[in-house]
Amino acid sequence: MLRNARWRHVLLATTLTAAASLPAAAWGPDGHQTVGAIADQLIAGTPSANKVRAVLGGTLQQASVWADCARAVESSGGSWTYSRSGSYQACAVFENETSKAAMVAFVKRNASRCGGFASHAQCRHKAYHFTDIAIGQLGQPRYDPTLPGANPNDLVHAMVAAITVLQGGKSPAPINIVGQREALRLLAHYIGDLHQPLHVGSIYLSDGGKPLNPANEKDAHDHNNAGGNLLLLKGGTLHAAWDDVPAKLSGTLVAGAGAAQARQIKNTSGPINQWPTDWASDTLAQAGQVFKGLTIAAKAGDTWAVTATEPDYRLAREALQQAQIVKAGARLAQIITTLWP
Repeated sequence: MLRNARWRHVLLATTLTAAASLPAAAWGPDGHQTVGAIADQLIAGTPSANKVRAVLGGTLQQASVWADCARAVESSGGSWTYSRSGSYQACAVFENETSKAAMVAFVKRNASRCGGFASHAQCRHKAYHFTDIAIGQLGQPRYDPTLPGANPNDLVHAMVAAITVLQGGKSPAPINIVGQREALRLLAHYIGDLHQPLHVGSIYLSDGGKPLNPANEKDAHDHNNAGGNLLLLKGGTLHAAWDDVPAKLSGTLVAGAGAAQARQIKNTSGPINQWPTDWASDTLAQAGQVFKGLTIAAKAGDTWAVTATEPDYRLAREALQQAQIVKAGARLAQIITTLWP
């Protein structure tokens, strides 16, 4: 399965990613917290904000990293533990016994084992953070659950499951989310993932570095690059470059510019459970910009070397990062005000 292939390369990606970042975190903690902060500001002073605080016991900004903190839950010999206390500053708020127990409970419900070389079929909750739809001229115009790279455990399905629980329903199998607090913590994170282009779209490559459109899941497996984690750029990975939101940009957005821009985002129409599919399709339409200005070399071992036209590529990346984070904040606020007006 494609998900297992991505997990097999986690050690490589981790080695090449900044040590201070949360493991495989879309946007990194600063980016996710920026999304939450924008939504907090948009709903401030409303009944929706009161409901959020009653459910979470805190803010969306704080809750936005919970799903990545839960990645630290591992199993060994039938015992499940939160294994990295003190490792990630953003997770410190959840490193009390009650919150650690909640993370363990979530992971146990959604995994047969985690840690080490566990696959995404075994440690399923790690697959909830992404989907891998082909992008580029050969790619697809919209997210579709039947396409190669989509999966019943993928990001779009996980978002729908979280919304369903917040509506008072039962989480659709195979995803197992229990209670409004858990669902809202997950939603506050997954909405950020859904707007990181490389957590929705993927470029599939020949050994010569040419893009192709996979015909089926096996074809996708044979040509995948783990969402850009196997594309090496300046000693790191392309995926890590897109996760890394500049501190200055994050600070500006949190300080109020993000909420001001988010108020200009048009509300999404249609049924709320359809919104994750619509937003994934919107991100997919933007994801082609990730590969503009890049040259991809032939495959060497398990990786492809990538070079970028700078500083143009960096500036374009930062502009799209800003636009996507603002959208995510606006859309998180729309979900909450729709659920709890």
